Amino acid sequence: MFRTLKESFGARLKELRKSKGYTQEKLAEKLDIAPRQLTRLECGINFPSVETLAKLSFYLGVDLKSLFDFNWDKEYSICSTGTDERPVIEVDADAKVIDLSQFGKKKKASSEYDLKQLINVQNSDESMLNSAKNINKPFTIIFKDANGELSHIKTYYPDGRIEETMSKEKVEAEKLYKKISEEIKSIGGDLNKLQFMHLAYKSLSDKEALNDLKSMIKGIEIVLD
Repeated sequence: MFRTLKESFGARLKELRKSKGYTQEKLAEKLDIAPRQLTRLECGINFPSVETLAKLSFYLGVDLKSLFDFNWDKEYSICSTGTDERPVIEVDADAKVIDLSQFGKKKKASSEYDLKQLINVQNSDESMLNSAKNINKPFTIIFKDANGELSHIKTYYPDGRIEETMSKEKVEAEKLYKKISEEIKSIGGDLNKLQFMHLAYKSLSDKEALNDLKSMIKGIEIVLD
């Protein structure tokens, strides 16, 4: 869920590598790169050069289009990589403070920033805005839930604005969409179940479809009893 372009490409590369029976060491050897470089590609840390892309296409036996056969969230990519030079900080659910220091000094070859100034996460928005004013620069916070998964993303500006760049509702909707998609795949060619799901969807905006759905549910109840 919610991957950057590099992360999505890395996951797709790993999937293709395994499907072809290559170990990381074996594929790295064919690509003439160090195994650790391939690891960084698959982890979404680095992105391959044009030359490496061509080799991947050849040794994996797929065209370039297949290498990019994945979905990725452009909005999340922008938020999480700080492409507009905004620092991006990930915060766990149990975190009490964040460090901000040398704000604006990027680590080499990284979108992360060295941090020192304490921000009280529990006072959240008020504290974040004060910090943005103090350093006179916006920054983005990626909030994680208790399971370490994305909860929501907010950007805080020196002028007092708060932009929810990815809401909790969108995150939950994405999770539900993924779950429903997996359930539909598991149904396969079961026409009755697919018709039921289609009718349930139509019933949200069509009264006739809603009545048909009610009748179908009663039929299901009779069968189950």
